[in-house]
Amino acid sequence: MIEEMRDQAATATLERRGEPRIKANHSALLTTPNALPIEAWVLDVSSRGVGLRVPEPVPIGAAARIEAQEVLLFGSIIRCDLINGAYDVGIVFVRPLELLAELGKLNAAFLAKPEPV
Repeated sequence: MIEEMRDQAATATLERRGEPRIKANHSALLTTPNALPIEAWVLDVSSRGVGLRVPEPVPIGAAARIEAQEVLLFGSIIRCDLINGAYDVGIVFVRPLELLAELGKLNAAFLAKPEPV
């Protein structure tokens, strides 16, 4: 099923874009409240959200947790469209990635070993 989703993802396009998106091509795990995790295929990513393809519908407005390649992101589902037998899902991040990058830098600074004086 993931291979079929990958093939569909390669030809999918998003018509609603508020900012440039980076095409992606890897698997992820999508979790919403009161549901089992769903295997997903990442279509694209921007600083404000992510586009996924999943095999079943997910509720618009639901909180979302996305795990992909050692990354954990949180957001809200803003769309879920049936396209070619799978669902294209749009998720807006709870915090834009710019803020997450700054948090990562701060974390790295705290974890870094102090230089000897």
